Amino acid sequence: MSKTKMIQIRVALPNAHEELLSLPPFSTVQDLKTKAQRAFGRKCVRLIDLIEEAEIKDGECLNALVLQPQLAATQSAFALWCQGDNAVITWGDEYHGGDSSAVQDQLRGVQQIQATGGAFAAILADGSVVTWGDQGYGGDSSAVRDQLKGVQQIQATFRAFAAILADPSQPGAMHTVAETVRQFEISSRVCSRFKPLVVPLLRS
Repeated sequence: MSKTKMIQIRVALPNAHEELLSLPPFSTVQDLKTKAQRAFGRKCVRLIDLIEEAEIKDGECLNALVLQPQLAATQSAFALWCQGDNAVITWGDEYHGGDSSAVQDQLRGVQQIQATGGAFAAILADGSVVTWGDQGYGGDSSAVRDQLKGVQQIQATFRAFAAILADPSQPGAMHTVAETVRQFEISSRVCSRFKPLVVPLLRS
């Protein structure tokens, strides 16, 4: 029986460290990424020349970056991720964000994660936001999902998130919608008290 011919892929880091990787034919980009992580001894390696659905060709030479893992924490749970990666590792109290299994399929191209006392909010590459954890701490953003587009930044207090959005009518400008702040678990009573003061400042 003939032996399956392996394909050879050369992966290089900016510091000129290279590894020649051997993979079976029809391997996926994820297979290559996993192999590169093991070869370089780093968990967060991004292949910058490939898209997720690309075909891997024998003899290719690809560039890669080693990413710095980042950590966010609620009062009793943690989230570990690498910017632009498609995986977030969470552990701790499942009710305060330690269990992200319900949203793992949505966490693609994570750019930033912020935490309140009991929930996490992640900005994705397309500018949308995914939240999980205790809804009393902002873990359920379904009521404002349609508004959370083009999100540039998220900030958090102990019980609330606020999202800064890109303003499509003014390139380079940003604004915060008061409704977004209110729906991220800030009570309507408190919001109505501060809305006359906050909105003019945000729009000036």
